[in-house]
Amino acid sequence: MSEPTFTRENIPDYIVFRKYHKRVATGAARIQGPFSVRTREGVITCEDGWLAIDSGGWPYPIAADEFDRIYEAAKEASE
Repeated sequence: MSEPTFTRENIPDYIVFRKYHKRVATGAARIQGPFSVRTREGVITCEDGWLAIDSGGWPYPIAADEFDRIYEAAKEASE
């Protein structure tokens, strides 16, 4: 039996997703226009978005519209 491959269209109804929040703040910088990033999965091109650093120190791109839906600014330690 082969391992399952999930897509947006084929996730079975019996899989229940719980909500989680990241425990560690993510560093991100806004990058205007197209850019490419060498991630641990290979090179990814982003048309317009944010450059973030994952928990392992690897850079990764996040599309601007996705970033706006998912992330909010963290409070600074001095606040």
